[in-house]
Amino acid sequence: MAVVKEITKDNFKQEVLNETIPVLVDFYTDGCGPCEVIAPILEELAVELEGSLKIKKFYVGIEELIENSNDIVKKYDVMGFPTLFLFKKGEIVKMVIGSYPKEELLEALDIK
Repeated sequence: MAVVKEITKDNFKQEVLNETIPVLVDFYTDGCGPCEVIAPILEELAVELEGSLKIKKFYVGIEELIENSNDIVKKYDVMGFPTLFLFKKGEIVKMVIGSYPKEELLEALDIK
């Protein structure tokens, strides 16, 4: 059974940018209701789409937001949570902000 793996700024390049199959990255933070709602949907998709899509979680601490100290968050201009980026060959091809039901999320990300 696939699970959504936690990544950090230290392994972001290896886990996302250098990956050969598409990667969906969920930027989330503490106390985020929509982040909690979408988490089980992402777990379900990770199982269903195993082999054709990887799903990763990237935690952003409140202190990092206040201090503007996370280079990955700055690079991708993450302003709200959850923010989902779909990467293909190291490039962002889709972005979704907020929590959606499974079918709407698949449609918004154009994942079939």
